[in-house]
Amino acid sequence: MILTRWNYTKEEWNRFEHWKARKKGILFFLAGKLIPWRKRIPEISIMADRICVNNSQEPFQDQQRQIREIQIREAGNLNILEISYELGNAIRGIRVPIPRGKLREAFEVQERLILANGSIS
Repeated sequence: MILTRWNYTKEEWNRFEHWKARKKGILFFLAGKLIPWRKRIPEISIMADRICVNNSQEPFQDQQRQIREIQIREAGNLNILEISYELGNAIRGIRVPIPRGKLREAFEVQERLILANGSIS
């Protein structure tokens, strides 16, 4: 069951790509400025147990993965939906930009994910 499906403008996706590069460090950020991203702008679908980016899936809740936290946070001029999950002894995260005008929907998705996955520690 799809909770939501988000599409992005080129500008929104580029802002997110630059934000991710800044989080990785100054070299990634500068490389992104010098070599523009030529990626296809994805469609993201969020389900109760995974996120699909175009045709690839990243699960966050299954037999090996246990969801830990769901946050919506501001990142400059972006809002980010962040899902943290445990895989073995490691905590991993999925970050998804929230498209302009979809913040209320993102809070609803957050609430539905919390309900679908029981108590989150």
